[in-house]
Amino acid sequence: MKFLEGKRTFVVIGLFLILAIASLFIVGPGGSSIVPEWVYALLGAIGFGFLRSAITRLSGNKGWKTYVAVGAVVVISLIQAFGVVISPEIFTTIYAIFGSLGIVGIRDALGDLPAK
Repeated sequence: MKFLEGKRTFVVIGLFLILAIASLFIVGPGGSSIVPEWVYALLGAIGFGFLRSAITRLSGNKGWKTYVAVGAVVVISLIQAFGVVISPEIFTTIYAIFGSLGIVGIRDALGDLPAK
């Protein structure tokens, strides 16, 4: 897995693009997307985690906010993957809260980077 070092975020971005483009051309029953929303949320959380990991290596900041946000989104996405229905309002609210927490965590870590 050494060959993926430094490329994990780009792999996640590639998956996002492939799924998004596929969704444009392949439509499920009733005109629905072939890719469930939780897949995008899960990929976003994984990408956030990889980004935060890289910033941790650069800054030494081992903050908890982004990792809690990533963990929460992964858990919620997996719950949905197993067929548990979450109302769109609750789903959006949970992602907004934890997404904001993740962004704050990354901002905090970036503040610890040495100035040029």
